[in-house]
Amino acid sequence: MVKYSIKDLEKYSGIKAHTIRIWEQRYNLLVPKRTATNIRYYDADQLRFLLNVSLLIENGYKISQISKYSEDQFNQELKTVIGEEKLEFLDQHVNVAINELVLAMLDLDERRFEKVLGSSLLIRTFEKTLTDIMYPFLKRIGAMWRTGEVSTAQEHFIYQLIRQKIIVAIDGLMMPPNNAEKYLLFLPMSEFNDLLILLFTYLLKNRGKQCIYLGADIPFKDLQKVTEITKPDVLFTFVKAPAAKIDTQAYVYELSEKFTEKRILITGNPYFMEELEYPKNVQLVSEVDDLIDLLED
Repeated sequence: MVKYSIKDLEKYSGIKAHTIRIWEQRYNLLVPKRTATNIRYYDADQLRFLLNVSLLIENGYKISQISKYSEDQFNQELKTVIGEEKLEFLDQHVNVAINELVLAMLDLDERRFEKVLGSSLLIRTFEKTLTDIMYPFLKRIGAMWRTGEVSTAQEHFIYQLIRQKIIVAIDGLMMPPNNAEKYLLFLPMSEFNDLLILLFTYLLKNRGKQCIYLGADIPFKDLQKVTEITKPDVLFTFVKAPAAKIDTQAYVYELSEKFTEKRILITGNPYFMEELEYPKNVQLVSEVDDLIDLLED
């Protein structure tokens, strides 16, 4: 069983730890569990409950009111809040949608995922749904996975749902002209999570760029052969696996040296990517907005 500290609850719910403690004391909202050594912790059900409380508060409910609800009343209010008559609310409070996606992931609930996605698409384009909701959600998953708050199975479940949607959306885009700028997108050896690079592929193709997507785990010699054949203008890669900083730096240098005439974009592990040195033909893309800004310059 995963154990959450009060700081974890603060991080995932957006509610300050001090506020959570006050709610515990004043309203008996949560009753922390304790380890054999008397350390306070919370379980997954309590995290889900607090995320739902956060959702109600975002919709104007008072904590004094929420604390008096029976379980049935609480669930009924939740249904009212996330019902179709409230879809426009998601446009104003993106965090609500992200919290709902967290719950869908934790509960392995595809229906909840589809409802959040469908709600967003009624009031946003697919691209805005990706950049405003899915991308921040993916960043939150990364934080949860690294600290053990989400299992590999839960992560894979939600990744595959999002991945399917992006692939379908890419297939629905018009073929760019032959003279459009050409991007070669790939993941290096031992990189297998292609979700973010697929997201970038959609952004590029949606702006009329040619995209050659190689997928995951591409050996360097194969990358060189493909580059010779396809002659892309830009190489775009993603490095996130738990490689050492020195290994990632060496890979950046190797890309720069082997493809001196190419522009290279790279994104990846936020913990040390900004600390690396980048040759003139290599540029770091730290956030999705960085890529959008590059494309609009």
